[in-house]
Amino acid sequence: MINIKWTYPVSLSEATSLLEKENVVIHGGGTNLSGRDISNVEGIICLKKLGLDYVKKDKDIIEIGAMSSYADVVKALSSLSPEHILLKALKNAANTPCRNRTTIGGSIAFVPTWSDRAGALLALDATLVLAGKNEGEVKVADYLKNKALQEKTLILAVKIKDTPHRSFHYRDVKTANDMPLFTITVLLELENDVIKSAGIFIVGTKQLITGLPELESYLLGKSKDDIVDSEVQDLVNVSIVGSRITDTDYMSIKAKIETARAIFSALEDDQ
Repeated sequence: MINIKWTYPVSLSEATSLLEKENVVIHGGGTNLSGRDISNVEGIICLKKLGLDYVKKDKDIIEIGAMSSYADVVKALSSLSPEHILLKALKNAANTPCRNRTTIGGSIAFVPTWSDRAGALLALDATLVLAGKNEGEVKVADYLKNKALQEKTLILAVKIKDTPHRSFHYRDVKTANDMPLFTITVLLELENDVIKSAGIFIVGTKQLITGLPELESYLLGKSKDDIVDSEVQDLVNVSIVGSRITDTDYMSIKAKIETARAIFSALEDDQ
């Protein structure tokens, strides 16, 4: 049996140096290690001493340290931006113990099929701050697509926009504390009640995360009264899959219906 060595770097240079070793994994909140096969792991790098648990705002950009838990982000955004889509996505994610432990950086590095925040970050065109083999800033969309960006690299922070928007986050769950079968994120920017930009993402599809560019284009230039429910549904063509799903056709139809509802909910006047 391999004796696993825990390390607690106190500087970024020390942490990135440790990443160069073979068979090491990063420890943030620890939820990703639960139930995982670590028989070949020789070292665990704990990031808790790097000062990455913060949320701050500068003009229209909110920066979230990678070690901030979901609960930390919910608390901070409740004061900084009460209607922010990321707040809506995280405040009901998983359950209270998991929200207290799961870190924003870890949940980006290891994207689960039930992710509550991936759609929100993509809709916001969020940016990651990286260190290690890959340095600098990259879009979340690029990071998720390119595995090479993840190799021996730390996520230090995520930067998101805090511009005025209408939004809605839908979680398809059997019980309140269950992991969602799929999620829908809708983010709309309006000018004089007309949609000038839109971001819509469904997580839990055959591709894991699916954007809906045709639907986004359909919404541009329209007010709420111009949008036709059936036309929206026609533009939502996704396959919802997962080990807990027995009727994929039903779930795909449900995704159509709930996406239309999410758009109209985001456009409600009491936002």
